[in-house]
Amino acid sequence: MIEITENKMKLAQQLLGHIPGALPKALSNAINRAAEGARTDIVRQVREEYVITAGRVRETIDIRRANKMDLSASIVARGRPRALSYFKLRPGRVTKKRPSEGVHAQVKRSGGGVIPKTFIAKLASGHVGVFRREGNKRFPITQHYGPSVAQMVGNPSVSRYVEAGAIRRVNDRLDHEINRILRGVGK
Repeated sequence: MIEITENKMKLAQQLLGHIPGALPKALSNAINRAAEGARTDIVRQVREEYVITAGRVRETIDIRRANKMDLSASIVARGRPRALSYFKLRPGRVTKKRPSEGVHAQVKRSGGGVIPKTFIAKLASGHVGVFRREGNKRFPITQHYGPSVAQMVGNPSVSRYVEAGAIRRVNDRLDHEINRILRGVGK
């Protein structure tokens, strides 16, 4: 939860109290810019910890924006666990024979390892995944998954970084929005 400091609120009230509707406008603009910056921080920090593309992270994050009537914004990361094919694999493509040691998968930048008796296959739908046979028969096979983006965002190092940046950003943006309104730019 990100909150604006009490001193900053008092200052905003003093400076913008005489202009009708200016305080909620400044607050909602500052909150929305901080939320957008927090999404950028989430993508950056998740990519620093995990081997996943920025687009795959960004597509699962939704921002509910603040407005003059509701001065709160929320950032929600949704989604199911990601197939291991979204991460770094070795071999990096479908092969004719199963790798003798299995597929090497790296989900976090700090680790990775071989998953025994696994192979990479392309399904009729076009989806590429890491699979393992259950038993000696051809079927059934099961697919292996990594964490969802929501789980990656919930990682303590990611959430601490994002929260610290959002607190700093919302207070800085409030100063900017106050100055903008006082100069007559943001009517």
